Amino acid sequence: MNRKRLYIILVVLIIPISVFILKDEAYSDPINKANSKVTAVKEKGPENKARELRIKVEEGDVFSVIALRAGIDEKQALDLYEKVKSVYDFADLKIGHEFIFNRDENDNLVKIIYNIDDERELIISRENNENWQSRINAIDYEIREKVVEGQLDGSLYESALKQGADEKAVIQFAESLEYSIDFANDPREGDRYKFIYEERYRDGKYVMPGRVLAGAYLNGEKLHQSFYYKTSAGGYDYYDENGNAVQKKFLRAPLSFKYISSPFTLGKRYVDKFGLATKHQAVDYVASAGTPIRAVGDGVVVSAGWSTVGYGNMTKIKHDGVYSTLYAHQSKILVKKGERVSQGQVIGYVGSTGFSTGPHLHLEMSKNGVNINPAQEILPPGKPINANDRDNFNKMLQNMKNKIKI
Repeated sequence: MNRKRLYIILVVLIIPISVFILKDEAYSDPINKANSKVTAVKEKGPENKARELRIKVEEGDVFSVIALRAGIDEKQALDLYEKVKSVYDFADLKIGHEFIFNRDENDNLVKIIYNIDDERELIISRENNENWQSRINAIDYEIREKVVEGQLDGSLYESALKQGADEKAVIQFAESLEYSIDFANDPREGDRYKFIYEERYRDGKYVMPGRVLAGAYLNGEKLHQSFYYKTSAGGYDYYDENGNAVQKKFLRAPLSFKYISSPFTLGKRYVDKFGLATKHQAVDYVASAGTPIRAVGDGVVVSAGWSTVGYGNMTKIKHDGVYSTLYAHQSKILVKKGERVSQGQVIGYVGSTGFSTGPHLHLEMSKNGVNINPAQEILPPGKPINANDRDNFNKMLQNMKNKIKI
């Protein structure tokens, strides 16, 4: 009996203690919970207690939540939000972007830095507890030049990555030459390339690539080059060695594709799926369904809809009195008849509608009503550099040509 009474007493004592512990955990200080998401705390030194907190924006975050993690009370957070709004609206926070909160040795908040994008940062600061001041600054990177050189034994992309190039820089290099070479179709084993791009560093750490400054690609015996130049008017573009803008009347490729399945031919092509031989005066670009299709040049849509001759969803664009292009087998068309489109504009998505063996884009180009091979058409050069910039351009050109000499 005494043992039973002792058991009951123990149970009575343990249950309230357990409930108290659970309750305390469930209703713990929300600031401590929020602070668990602070990604880094940096002490400025053993004597100086000034400190820095780095907090990354997470999905669902608003400024008040981030301020709470930084130990800022609701009233001060609201005051900051309103005073900064005329310079930058905190309603436009980006996931993954970082806040830096700086406090002085007395634990007073003195500065907040928010990286808006790769080029700009918001600075909010005050001195002696005076009013907050905010401004947007260009991010001051340390720039280093990186040279990438190689010879193809596969794709340009794979080869350049093996040489230590940043993926974004490789893509930018290819895009600087996309008007003169199709990097998915033209390259051959043994082709050589060399390009220079900016590496951006901050606090001694590599952040990302900047501009590709110059590049050369030797495709067989044909050399393609591009040079980045900022004009006296403040604009910038890529130019060839003759000072003409690399941008031409047409893009070499209408989409980001995996490979070309059917090169241009004036002969007949056998289509296994349908057991037919067809005349194929076009180029088929195989790509995943849904890949965006770009207009290769400026023009007016003269046809957009279902084709009755096997093209499925089809768009035809008239570029001028000479050239027109046709885009077939789309899964979806984004433009209408009569609409004016610009070069590079997305006009639809890759599909497999109509007489098709699988997801791909069928591209036709005609000149004066006759189908031609778009890869072999010689187009006039781009717009020449302004005469006022010619001397400075030539100095830059000589320097860069030596650097990218293959």
